[in-house]
Amino acid sequence: MKQVQKGFTLIELMIVVAIIGILAAVALPAYQDYTTRAKVSECVTAIAACKTSVTEYFSSQNEFPVDAAAAGCGTNVTQYCAAPTVDGDEITVEISADAGAGLADGTAGACDLVLTADETDGVINGWDGSTTCATKFVPANFRG
Repeated sequence: MKQVQKGFTLIELMIVVAIIGILAAVALPAYQDYTTRAKVSECVTAIAACKTSVTEYFSSQNEFPVDAAAAGCGTNVTQYCAAPTVDGDEITVEISADAGAGLADGTAGACDLVLTADETDGVINGWDGSTTCATKFVPANFRG
């Protein structure tokens, strides 16, 4: 009578381990980028709230505020974001290096998100975003 094979051979187990290793090698960097983008989105929320305050100030005063306090921007500092700063038509939020390795264009260090008002004839037509961060971590409206 013929015996039936029970279990896996060494080759089959090695192939399974190799496949799991390849999947882990691909998934880990993607996950790290995802968590860094989530941390950056916290700062995007802070700059968006300040943008609303600056727009309201400009609408009522017909000029840009001199600083964040005049605009009514929040002064909350988080683990990853400094408080927004306002300099005329420009709003800046600094993202700390703690948000992710390689955040500042491949180097470990802080970077900035900047919104600049596009104003003509006393009307804000929109906001232009720019950044010193690596573009893969920021939303599309900051990729210039």
